[in-house]
Amino acid sequence: MSPDRTLLVAVFVALVTVVACALMLADGFTWPGALLGGLGAGGCALWGLPSWFARKDEAAGRKK
Repeated sequence: MSPDRTLLVAVFVALVTVVACALMLADGFTWPGALLGGLGAGGCALWGLPSWFARKDEAAGRKK
């Protein structure tokens, strides 16, 4: 994966984690519960985004 995509994945994961934590805190969760939920959401984004990039690369390779 290129450095640009790595940076994009890192920023997106951080953004998803922060937004999920903020939403859970606004909903009345305690901070440990909100942190665990936010980290879970960030982990899902970290798992899904690189595989999405890989599929796009494979599709582009087949078209050439």
